[in-house]
Amino acid sequence: MGKLFSVPPDKNKIEIRKVINKMLSEARNRAKPKVCIMCGKMKTSFCKSHSVPQMVLRSIADNGIVLQASAALGVDEEIIDIENGVGKSGTFNYICNDCDGVFFQDYENPDNIILQPTDKMLAEIAVKNFLLQLSKRAIEMELLKINQREFNAFENLEIGLNIKEIDYFEFESEVKFHKHIADHNLKGGYQIVLWKVLPYKVPIAMQSAIAITKDIEGNEINNIYDLDPNVRMQYIHLAIFPLDSKSVIIAFYHKRDKRYRRLRHQINSMSDDEVLKYINFLVFKYTENYYIAKSIKNEIDTNEYLQGLSQESDEQPKLGLLGSENHYGIGYTPVNSNDIPNFLAKEWAV
Repeated sequence: MGKLFSVPPDKNKIEIRKVINKMLSEARNRAKPKVCIMCGKMKTSFCKSHSVPQMVLRSIADNGIVLQASAALGVDEEIIDIENGVGKSGTFNYICNDCDGVFFQDYENPDNIILQPTDKMLAEIAVKNFLLQLSKRAIEMELLKINQREFNAFENLEIGLNIKEIDYFEFESEVKFHKHIADHNLKGGYQIVLWKVLPYKVPIAMQSAIAITKDIEGNEINNIYDLDPNVRMQYIHLAIFPLDSKSVIIAFYHKRDKRYRRLRHQINSMSDDEVLKYINFLVFKYTENYYIAKSIKNEIDTNEYLQGLSQESDEQPKLGLLGSENHYGIGYTPVNSNDIPNFLAKEWAV
């Protein structure tokens, strides 16, 4: 499959890395809010929150280091890091220290995490997922502006910003919706699709909100190209939490997201092995907030199907950046769940 972005041999990779890091640093600083969305208080500094609990990342770390999702994308590691320390993996700055230290205590608890999750725990996971998405969209909007200033990159910057803003306000609404559930300890709102405790430690840690486009039978769930601000994407939340000698897998949605009903029934009719294979497939197809044990680095580096799936966008290769080098996607066959290794199977346990 090759590198995702090739750099001409006459270009200095160190200088490119410096430019990218400088732009990202500026975008992150400009994207920080003035008010904590959780408590509504003015703040001058924000907590370094972890999008996946640190206790989970530590369980698969090798001397404190985990592989990043960029490893599976096949990026040039001279330009983009493919591994990092637990303390720097999956972090974002969007809420205050007080809120971060208190709000997520139920699910970020080693005693609770192996028990069947309560609605409050599920709400906390959903809030964390959408806070991460909020932070990412805020940074992406600032990056668009920086690219326009530095390179005059867009003919119409407002179109790109408008698309990001639609997502941003949707994620903001989702944060408030799920926070209300947790704050008031409301019950009965969530539908658990899968909750399983495996008797071994899997080599992947992740959690994310996913807007799945099609169910297993190919029926549409979300039309990601519908930019009508009145049309809300529907999300399923997925978490894989490896612990010292066990792994917890959770998939759930709020019952208002009714388009996942059919997918839930499909999963309920599958064998345990098929379910794990499907969840593993969703991780690489839809998410980027996952972290990998270095014990499977060789498979990550060499499996072309895995890199191909990680690079797909709406079943098109190279993140949908089509050109003559990939035949404009003509004849491309999307990767399926049987093509890639199932890292949730016991044979890959660490």
